[in-house]
Amino acid sequence: MMIYLDSAATAPMSKEAIDAYVETATNAFGNTQSLHDAGSLAADYLASCRKLWGQFLNVRQDGIYFTGNASEANQLAIRSLLKGRPGHCRSIVSTQLEHASVLSALHELEREGYEINYVPVDRFGLVDMEIYEQSVNEQTALVVMQLVNSEMGAVQPVEQCAQIARRFGVPLHSDIVQGFGKLPVDIGLWGVASAVCSAHKIGGPKGVGIAYLDPSIHWQSVYEGTTHQGGFRAGTIDVPGIVSATIAAKHAVAEQPESFEHARKLQEYLLEHLPDGVTATGDIKSKSPFIHGLVLPHVEGQWMMLACNRAQIAISTGTACKIGYGEAMSAMLAMGVESDAAKKFIRISFHRETSTQDIDRFLEVVEHSLVEFTPSL
Repeated sequence: MMIYLDSAATAPMSKEAIDAYVETATNAFGNTQSLHDAGSLAADYLASCRKLWGQFLNVRQDGIYFTGNASEANQLAIRSLLKGRPGHCRSIVSTQLEHASVLSALHELEREGYEINYVPVDRFGLVDMEIYEQSVNEQTALVVMQLVNSEMGAVQPVEQCAQIARRFGVPLHSDIVQGFGKLPVDIGLWGVASAVCSAHKIGGPKGVGIAYLDPSIHWQSVYEGTTHQGGFRAGTIDVPGIVSATIAAKHAVAEQPESFEHARKLQEYLLEHLPDGVTATGDIKSKSPFIHGLVLPHVEGQWMMLACNRAQIAISTGTACKIGYGEAMSAMLAMGVESDAAKKFIRISFHRETSTQDIDRFLEVVEHSLVEFTPSL
């Protein structure tokens, strides 16, 4: 049986989420837009899910929308907010550590005439708050600040960033995909204008993204003439997927303190037993204990990933959304890591079933591989 250490890419679906999907697909198969009873039943299920997500995030339920994935939710939320901003606001503040879906959107927006100000980060991946504060002003259209970085788990001070942005009336969008269900999250308290979650990172199905847009903030639909979900996203709503995602989220939120403590103990164990020459990235005191970026001494990350796969251990060389395009590389370079060292990067990430025995087996393979390929003097 494979040892799975790549939950930041996707987590195994929980039994509760699978059962919820089957039950809903059987009983509530109607189209939420249909006016007959089958459609009304599906719409009732959807309304219940929206209400629960409002509670999970501590926000108004009428600001909850469902998409095909978090990448789509990021792009729709960013563009919807920008369409609602004054025409003279043409600058966006962010960092180079964002998810591929956000970086792609920012590159497109730059070609469309927006100025993108990437605030530098330190060697742990934490945003320079002094420069951030200087970067936000009356001309800023939007701040985009990810909660937890996908590569090494750096946690940004999103609440503090949102407070600074609000001084100038600037909305802040946050990708909280790697944080929701793992760290304490309170979007309402933080004053974030929009946020995005992903079902398949917390034991739910693939194909369901969750977006929140503060109803008190002006935004405009990306899709002209769309009637679904208040114009936020076109297309028939996947009610079984959304119910499954909501059940997974309910369990993740309830178990969050326990899951965090489990991951923290695994992190402690991992760091105590790292082979000589292998270095962990990020600030252990403040980062997410679920994600670990490791830099190898003399073996490329891609080679180590394949060696682990042969031993039936799943790890990665960075986010699965941009394999081959160097997102881990760009994150490492932003943190001041030399490109040669960045090529030796691997990532492991935990879920609730991960054990110290899994880590032992992983470290065994790493140690053996490093010895096997020790450069000759």
